[in-house]
Amino acid sequence: MTKVFPILASFAFALASTAHAETLEAGFAHPPQQRRPETWFHLISGNVNKAALTVDLEAVASAGMQGIQLFHGAGSPWPGVSPQIETLSPAWDDMIAHVANEARRLGLRFTMQNCPGWAMSGGPWITPGNAMRHIIWSREVVEGGSRVALDLAMPQPSREAWRDYRDIAVLAFPTPADDDREWLTPVEVRSNRSELAWADLIRGKRQSSVRVEPADEPAWVEVAFAEPTHLRSISLPPVELLMARRNFDPDSRIRVQALVDSHWKDLTTREIPRGTWQDRQPEHPLVLAIADTRALKFRIVFENKHPIELTELRFSSAARVNDWQGQAAFALRSQDRSPPPVQDTAAWVRVDSIVDLSDRLDATGRLSWPAPPGGWTVLRFGHVNTGAKNKPAPPEATGFECDKLSPGGAEQHFAGYIGRISANGGPADGGRLGGMLIDSWECYTQTWTPAMEAEFARRRGYPLRAWLPGLAGYVLDDHRTSERFLRDWRKTISDLLVENYFGRLAELARGRGMMLSFETALGDVSPGDILQYFGKADIPMCEFWQPNDPHQGGLETKPVYPAASAAHIYGKPTVAAEAFTNVGHDWDNHFFEFKHLADAHFALGINHLVFHTYTHNPLDRVPGTSFGGRIGSPFIRGQTWWRLMPHFTDYLARCQYMLQQGHPVADVLWCLGDDVDHKPRQDSPFPAGYKFDYVNQDVLLHRLRVVDGVVQSPEGLTWRVLWLPPQQCGRLTAATLRRLEELLRDGAVVVGGPPELDPSLSEGGDFDTLRAALWGDRPATAGDRTVGSGRLIWGGGLEDSLRRLGVAPDVTGAGNAVWIHRRVGDTEIYFVAASRDSILDTNLCFRAVGTPEFWDPLTGAVTPASVFKQAGDKTILPIQLPAAGSRFVVFRPGAVAPAFTKVERDGQALVETSAPGQQNRTTPERPFGLRPGQPLQPWIELPYPEFELLDRGQRLLAWENGDYKLTRSDGRSFSHRVTGARSMGLSNPWKLSFPGGWDTLGEVELPRPAPWSELGDAASRAFSGTATYRTSVTLGPLSPDARLLLDLGRVANVAEVSVNGRYVATLWAPPFRAEITPAVKEGENLIEIRVTNTWHNRLVYDASLPADRRRTWTLDGPGADSPTIDAGLLGPATIRVGSVHENRPGT
Repeated sequence: MTKVFPILASFAFALASTAHAETLEAGFAHPPQQRRPETWFHLISGNVNKAALTVDLEAVASAGMQGIQLFHGAGSPWPGVSPQIETLSPAWDDMIAHVANEARRLGLRFTMQNCPGWAMSGGPWITPGNAMRHIIWSREVVEGGSRVALDLAMPQPSREAWRDYRDIAVLAFPTPADDDREWLTPVEVRSNRSELAWADLIRGKRQSSVRVEPADEPAWVEVAFAEPTHLRSISLPPVELLMARRNFDPDSRIRVQALVDSHWKDLTTREIPRGTWQDRQPEHPLVLAIADTRALKFRIVFENKHPIELTELRFSSAARVNDWQGQAAFALRSQDRSPPPVQDTAAWVRVDSIVDLSDRLDATGRLSWPAPPGGWTVLRFGHVNTGAKNKPAPPEATGFECDKLSPGGAEQHFAGYIGRISANGGPADGGRLGGMLIDSWECYTQTWTPAMEAEFARRRGYPLRAWLPGLAGYVLDDHRTSERFLRDWRKTISDLLVENYFGRLAELARGRGMMLSFETALGDVSPGDILQYFGKADIPMCEFWQPNDPHQGGLETKPVYPAASAAHIYGKPTVAAEAFTNVGHDWDNHFFEFKHLADAHFALGINHLVFHTYTHNPLDRVPGTSFGGRIGSPFIRGQTWWRLMPHFTDYLARCQYMLQQGHPVADVLWCLGDDVDHKPRQDSPFPAGYKFDYVNQDVLLHRLRVVDGVVQSPEGLTWRVLWLPPQQCGRLTAATLRRLEELLRDGAVVVGGPPELDPSLSEGGDFDTLRAALWGDRPATAGDRTVGSGRLIWGGGLEDSLRRLGVAPDVTGAGNAVWIHRRVGDTEIYFVAASRDSILDTNLCFRAVGTPEFWDPLTGAVTPASVFKQAGDKTILPIQLPAAGSRFVVFRPGAVAPAFTKVERDGQALVETSAPGQQNRTTPERPFGLRPGQPLQPWIELPYPEFELLDRGQRLLAWENGDYKLTRSDGRSFSHRVTGARSMGLSNPWKLSFPGGWDTLGEVELPRPAPWSELGDAASRAFSGTATYRTSVTLGPLSPDARLLLDLGRVANVAEVSVNGRYVATLWAPPFRAEITPAVKEGENLIEIRVTNTWHNRLVYDASLPADRRRTWTLDGPGADSPTIDAGLLGPATIRVGSVHENRPGT
């Protein structure tokens, strides 16, 4: 009998269900629990209280969230929190059991990070033998011709017992030319930036450094040697240190020149590779290979668009593989695909000259060997525990990171933490723990495991040992051969990580009925296939940050699109994201600020948000703390706007519900090639109007087939074109070419030119034959060939090929707006979101037909579109959105009724469906909101709607006076003269009242709505919370056809609107407008607006007060000198009056 774990089974069923199980419209209006966002839930050190845990979890449930993902991080004791709970103690187990029980009581899904801290997978239960390991070596140069007897130095670092040093091999080879000394020392140093300490830097003076600022004239440094010298390599700091935190986008080059015949000759120009924030270990420098030239003087030219920080600049005559530390997986760096340098072959090592002396090393480390004549280099290879530990975790819960290349490491780790917690009799047994998370990879890299040699031989088909010197940077046979070996090495490490770490933890979690989520790691911060490991997840996960500075929050910071693509190609319906991560937050976050970030990432393929973060606050102090300081966005119950959270989570849940339906629609499958490279640049050019998914070799070989001329996944996703972009697919293995030929013969369309070379030494030897079979013996620069039932096109670019194939854009006219398309059976779903910088008021052309409808995720309202034009398989649809506004456009199958194609007022077209991209209105910018220390964030006011069409076009709602003419697709037209539309100012006095307890004025009378910054006392100006504005307006007799719209103007930040005691709406995103027709009456009408701002202003004010007068508490809040921000109802507030007119025959 198959055992079914109820949480796993129900959650998996929920993910798989589509519109036939939950009708789209009903689920959109009221999204089910399993479609709602989750939150990370952080315990900080011993600051834990059982009663407060209940209050926190109840707050999470009341905010409309699906569940929590629990972490336990490090921190100091907080004032007033006693006793402190020691992690992993019986008291801590009791707390975890309490969380598990309360989560089940409240209907919250309970997930735990797989170890204490947030990085990565370790703890005190990991023994040195099962810890992450790294290959190391020592080097001796000896003269042969007699018996060599010497003590080989033990590779470093290895002396500490916990390093657990173990030997791998001892290898010897004839010493390459000029490889018998370390660094070249120049006798003279000159520069056009003479104020910089170049000489100290180059001569290795301790703690010397040079900062090269970008300038119109590139900086250069010139070195002269005492005699003509070969320069074959230079050494620079690792990328994170070199590029002053701009590791993800260096945009800088280094040019090396030699003075030859009195002229500076260019030898090599190298792009600084993209790295990661973890590429900062001094022992892994960036080594650049230089074309071989013998000269007295050399010049290094820095062509940098960003500052370069040099803590080392060294010169060597030894030949080394270009960026060998990156190619050997000691750091993740983008691969340099430029031609290899031309060098004297005497500076290289012939693989067949390498001698294995491992059996000649005794237990004491002494080597005895009858060395042949000549100079010999002896390398002693070993491996050690890297010393990486899980972090930041309480000291008692900190230990070594597990071995991630061996299944034993994952097994020991799981048993020590999540396995213990979820086991029978554990704190969260009985299926109460529904999920396990693997968060942030912050443990650098792993390059060895005891079974490495056997695994390499099994997977690559040739023995590793003779190639080990390549891991020390030596050029083996030639540069290309060395690079091909190093690619096989990276591929092996990637395979082992995928199978033995991610895959094994997934098996262990599922064995306990848990679903596994994990964030980006391989190809993002550690070398490996950026897509394949996500195939082991139940819920692939990425992250996005608030863009506070150029180094965080940009599109290149984290690989969002690759995570979404991996989910699509591996058949994972949910793509999660750690959302709104922030460094340096000032308690000024609000829903609208979050919204535009969420929308942008929904359009990239994310469909499940996990907030960063809710921090457990054991004391009832406001606002409390988030993540122990100014990290994270504080989604906590002490927030001013917490009681309003359901309005925000309802919006997100509606979006997530829709974006989890059916399948994503994309035309292009973008092949990433076989190089095991850094993540693709997400800002790479791609034709507008189309969507794509990345694909890797694993999916290409094992998960795709061709059906009716399109490439298809087992889950039914389809792509019309398989694209081989030259920047990734210049190097493809024979195995990949063989699979491309199979797909082509089955009818696929492939766009891309022939690869330059096979990047592997192992994956088939018929590369040239396969390449010629596809592109010809001498491929032209462009071509279009039939291969079997398929078509191979190259040379004209992707957009040109799509046009030639008749593949029209999916969406045209979007401009700066973002969008994504999903399909549920015969129903097409598009999500469209305007940029934060401009309104969207245009005609969009969708590659879809059927009855179009607007689904508003803010309100849950579904409105049939009345103005559109359909022709063939396309629909032109006018759409208007405010800045950062969003809408779903849904095309339902079935017959389409006649639609309006043009609406005019006083002879001027207000909207017409003549062409996609046509702008229907424009409006000036109006700035809204100020972020401390940042420029104004623009808010573009949406113009008043001049008209609306109601009830599928049967009625016109006009907000402006004039003569209207409506033209329909069947030739009929309708005319109306509108005279009763008008705008009314709210001229009666306003009363503003504050709640007690904050030293404010209490109640203030105002002539108009005004921000709190205009009030007369400091406490009122600094108020944070909810204050109430009240006024009245007297209305005359109202026509049954009248409609009234209340416009609040500017609001900072959330407004709750009531009229005559009747709740109308909660508004948290521009435009702050609500129809109030059902709530008004003839005569006096009372209007009440409750406005909630953020904690920022009060925290700034409290920072200026003595501690005993402060009303708030948090850790590391904004300082007293921080600028305050807008708060309150800024206005102007008006009422618009419109009228409804029937579109009847004869009108």
